[in-house]
Amino acid sequence: MLPLIMRIVAGAVKHEAGADLTMPQYRVLALLAEDAQTATTLAKRRRVSLPTMGALVQALVERGFVSRIPDPRDRRQQLLELTEIGRDRYQRAEVRAIRQLQPLLATLSDEELLAVQIALPALHRALTNDEEQVIDGDAASD
Repeated sequence: MLPLIMRIVAGAVKHEAGADLTMPQYRVLALLAEDAQTATTLAKRRRVSLPTMGALVQALVERGFVSRIPDPRDRRQQLLELTEIGRDRYQRAEVRAIRQLQPLLATLSDEELLAVQIALPALHRALTNDEEQVIDGDAASD
């Protein structure tokens, strides 16, 4: 199931952000859409090495999607944040992917949708060891 969903998302990313934006880079944009973060934090969240994350970030900086700013809490660190261009490209790709997925999800019955709303947060919690995930209808929006 996941490869099918990722194929739709990858198509949206390529259409909106350009063919040279990779899915790993898109995932970094998604994390930075939440808030500014250090490369170390991003590497931990994506479960990649710091050099790998550094290369992903550098490519995004060079394309103008991400900028580096001083970390006010630690002058030795830099925070990474989306630029206006990066946020725009990320949001457009996300909207396009959702528009492509909506008609497919519309074919599900109410019972099937409820099952998905319950199962996805539970699966996320199990796979990430996130004990704070709530297993109810509100958590499905995460």
